[in-house]
Amino acid sequence: MARSAFEIERIRLDAARSLPAQCFDDFLRLSQSLLHGPVFQWLLVDAPHELLRKEVMAALERVLRAAGLSVDRLPLGGSRIPDVATLEIRLRKSARAASVVQVIVPRGWFDAARWDAFNVRRERIAAGARTRLVFWLDAEAIALASRGAPDLWAWRSGVYAFMPRDSLPGTTMTMPVSASNLAPGPEGPDNRSMAERNRRIAEIRGWLDGHPDAPDDLLAGVFDELGRLLVDLGDYDAALIHFRERELPLHQRRGGEHDAAVTQCKIGDILMARGQLDEALRILGDEVLPAFERLGDVREKAVTQGKIGDILMARGQLDEALRIRKEEELPVYERLGDVRAKAVTQGKIGDILMARGQLDEALRIRKEEELPVYERLGDVRAKAVTQGKIGDILMARGQLDEALRILGDEVLPAFERLGDVRAKAVTQGQIGDILMARGQLDEALRIRKEEELPVYERLGDVRAKAVTQGKIGDILMARGQLDEALRIRKEEELPVYERLGDVREKAVTQGQIGDILMARGQLDEALRILGDEVLPAFERLGDVRAKAVTQGKIGDILMARGQLDEALALHEARLPVAERMGDIEAIAHIRYSMANIRLQRGDDKRGGLQSICEDLAQAFALLRTRGHPAVSVSSACGLRRCSPCVASRTRRSPHSMRRLRRQRESATRLALPRRTICGGRLQATFRHHHASARRPIPCAIRADMSRRLMLRCSIGW
Repeated sequence: MARSAFEIERIRLDAARSLPAQCFDDFLRLSQSLLHGPVFQWLLVDAPHELLRKEVMAALERVLRAAGLSVDRLPLGGSRIPDVATLEIRLRKSARAASVVQVIVPRGWFDAARWDAFNVRRERIAAGARTRLVFWLDAEAIALASRGAPDLWAWRSGVYAFMPRDSLPGTTMTMPVSASNLAPGPEGPDNRSMAERNRRIAEIRGWLDGHPDAPDDLLAGVFDELGRLLVDLGDYDAALIHFRERELPLHQRRGGEHDAAVTQCKIGDILMARGQLDEALRILGDEVLPAFERLGDVREKAVTQGKIGDILMARGQLDEALRIRKEEELPVYERLGDVRAKAVTQGKIGDILMARGQLDEALRIRKEEELPVYERLGDVRAKAVTQGKIGDILMARGQLDEALRILGDEVLPAFERLGDVRAKAVTQGQIGDILMARGQLDEALRIRKEEELPVYERLGDVRAKAVTQGKIGDILMARGQLDEALRIRKEEELPVYERLGDVREKAVTQGQIGDILMARGQLDEALRILGDEVLPAFERLGDVRAKAVTQGKIGDILMARGQLDEALALHEARLPVAERMGDIEAIAHIRYSMANIRLQRGDDKRGGLQSICEDLAQAFALLRTRGHPAVSVSSACGLRRCSPCVASRTRRSPHSMRRLRRQRESATRLALPRRTICGGRLQATFRHHHASARRPIPCAIRADMSRRLMLRCSIGW
């Protein structure tokens, strides 16, 4: 599988910082020339230290193979290549099979006579061995070539040097800049590029190698910066090793229980990012929280409880997450008088309420509790972030124009003034979401590809890049480009999460692959992925919400395959879960699906019409609150005729009849005239409502919308 230019660059920088710090720049120059220079090159490398040379060669070959360049090694000396004539023959042979030939020259092999012989053959070698030739030499041989064969010397494409530290003049390195001076703070965000971050890691590691006896107090800040850089670059394996094997033991040696607990928090953050929620929860609950309790640090204890709330929210345990925010965390900040921390926590409460579909209360908190605090504090960044969250809620309510105005006129200019390229890219992504919901797919795609993706590539943010590629996949799927959408999911997005060890995002992406396969009619493969890969992953994570969503997708596939009883049983089993979580959209989808299944089974002709009507009524009411007009139409059109039928066939209380009449009247107001629901007009109606929806209709509903609208049944048009 061909790797993208970004992935090759990431591997190249990773290989460079894996070497001793003094090798970083020359390795980048050498690899850059081999990757992007002409086909024929003659490159000279001064690498007298055998172990270091082998290390550099191995790193270089890893990069070259990632770029699809084949490599051959050609060691000189001994009886196999005794002279330059034999060397010419071997170079010609190797050039036919390899893109890069690494010639390993022992000390003293190239004397003046051999350089002269090589100089005489240079034209034939260039013609017969048209490939990249890398000669690994020593300084004496290189100097001899420059003096004794000036014509040949003029042919060189570059000269590089890889020396062990103890052979460099002036080996004392300066102390790395304090971590606090590099941390993003009030002066501005950390906008360093991926190359600059990798170079900084190499500098720190070089300094650490050169100062093995540095005092622990001096190492603390250096270790903190190194860990943050590794996390920023998405190198979670290296970051975990660093925190567990270097930073944590350092604080334990110093007797710094507080700093050790903070490092444990960092470990928990990485585990959470990788989807290892149980282990993250164990560390925070069993290691970190008791430490801050012993220290009497009520603020850090509250922060840790907030992190536990984040994990519970990720697992779908919204009620307990909300309780922690309101009863454990918020009162602490109120007692301390920490208005900023209180506002942040209220924002987290808003996140939970939004996840539960309580959009009005979430919006009130953002506007009345959180935003005024940041305005009083003069915190431009936090204010812009909160306005972005308000935009999300407005989008969820279907108020797309107002959401677009806030993001374009308030949030984006704020981040531009702050010089925060990452936050600006995130905001442009939010604008792309709105444009996609409005059906402006071309402009949404342009923003993703031209405005957002290049920023994450420059910053080296592999996770954000993968998420953005997934959004591009969403747009392509909406445009019907299923093959390209599937390729992106499989080749660009999924491998990133596998490399990061992110179990959750891997499972989510596999679920999206299942959506595409279902849209392509590959129901068996979609069912296998969802049942064998995705569902067990969410069960292991303890994520009840994601598990319920996956079960819904499986139910849709079973319905499409005609396994109606199994599909209905699955939806009935997940309904109590959705109701416990207060997940409005999930409840609506379940009710909608159950009504459709019962229609397909013919329950309306066997006394089941009342249940069908009630399911449609609830789906209609819920989806209207969530801003899904297209889906509401499908429920409403059924309700218009369903209600009189139910009234005539059943005995209902006056209160029940009044409620049913109100639902029917509301449905009649929303639903289109009967004459428009036919043929081509039906498709135009569907497209119009789909474009005006707050966001793309959930895949499980979208996939069968047209079929369901055309369904002929006793409560149909």
